[in-house]
Amino acid sequence: MVLACLVLAGTAAAQVPRRERRFVYGVNAFAWDGYAGGLSALPAHAIYLLAGHASVVGARETLVYYWPITGEYRADWDSLNEPVAGTLEVWQGSRLVREFAPLPYVIQYPDGPDGRSVLYVGAEAHRRYQAFVRGRARYRDALWRYSEARRRYLEALDRAVQVRQRGGRPQVPQPPPEPPPFRLYSTEVHQGFVLDLPPGRYRIRLRTPQGTLRPESERTVVVFTHRRGGVAFTIVPQRRWTVPERADDGGGTIYARRGEVLYLQPQAAREYPDLAYARLLDPQSREGRPDGWRWVHTAPITRARLEVVGPAGRTTVELRPYRVVQVPGAALGYEVQAARRGQPADFYGFSVTAEGPLRLRLLDPSGRPYPGSDRHVRVPVTAPLFVLFLIPLIPLTLGAAVVAWRREQLEAWRQEPSGRPAGAP
Repeated sequence: MVLACLVLAGTAAAQVPRRERRFVYGVNAFAWDGYAGGLSALPAHAIYLLAGHASVVGARETLVYYWPITGEYRADWDSLNEPVAGTLEVWQGSRLVREFAPLPYVIQYPDGPDGRSVLYVGAEAHRRYQAFVRGRARYRDALWRYSEARRRYLEALDRAVQVRQRGGRPQVPQPPPEPPPFRLYSTEVHQGFVLDLPPGRYRIRLRTPQGTLRPESERTVVVFTHRRGGVAFTIVPQRRWTVPERADDGGGTIYARRGEVLYLQPQAAREYPDLAYARLLDPQSREGRPDGWRWVHTAPITRARLEVVGPAGRTTVELRPYRVVQVPGAALGYEVQAARRGQPADFYGFSVTAEGPLRLRLLDPSGRPYPGSDRHVRVPVTAPLFVLFLIPLIPLTLGAAVVAWRREQLEAWRQEPSGRPAGAP
């Protein structure tokens, strides 16, 4: 028992990582899904950024430890998060391209932490953060007032019930209106270097206010862009709306069952190098292929119509709101319904029924097709199940016939070894 306790204690102690004070770069790189926070803890961790968009690189000192479960270096920001003063130098080859001074910045999420993000820099960062603090305080006060009004409402409702029980005619109180939700989320104001560089390969290093170079501050920065753009579709099948599919490449084919209803959501998309975009989201990522490409959805397309050409002719489908409603009764399941006026929509899409082969393309408000929006819908021909069992029998039947024929020929040869026909003199 004592030995087991000692083994368990040693195992628990071994799981505590050893932390080291180290210079790092905290990266807030622009990505189409929002600013991706990453850590460049070693000079081997190159920093990848998107061209044409501002990203933030912050010089920090923190406690770094290696996490063997994921094979990553992580930072203990809660224990130490100390900004490092200096000027960031950007080099390309042997040429100094530019020097950056640190600027205050804040990242805000107007629709909540899971929504889109916006970067504000300089004096605007302070104004936006103060507006966030004031809005949060007003929402807190509104919640307190609503809580008090709700308490008084419940008390008045109890009194009305008592009057009703005594046979009187009570005056039923009206419930207080709930304050609208406060969705805005904001980081605090930090200091960082705001980079927006042309595509290329660079080196960065930090020069301290004393004029010396900060050790371990040199990193490789790769600024990349897309090779082509187009229109991608997110496909929501009516029967499997929780498992949407993607049709990214222009001119591709969408396969569906006959009579299946598909809801297509158009997105503007760009194609980026796979490895570079994986390192953009995480400088320590081991994913991504150096010779691969990935389509990234950049923004939904809302002002458009879908042209459908099929067996019934040429039609145009409008973008409409839809709701996902649970099927009533004991059976589990959901169904997609068109949202009525005033009802909240779960998603917007074009409704297409696969009655046969279709050709789709997206049209702008003036009727011009969006480049790269052509798609084909194919309905595979499905045979009855018994036909699938008959297919393996075909070669077996032919083989049995061949064997029977050969046996018949062999028997005839044995009966007539001279080769003369039977009954000849």
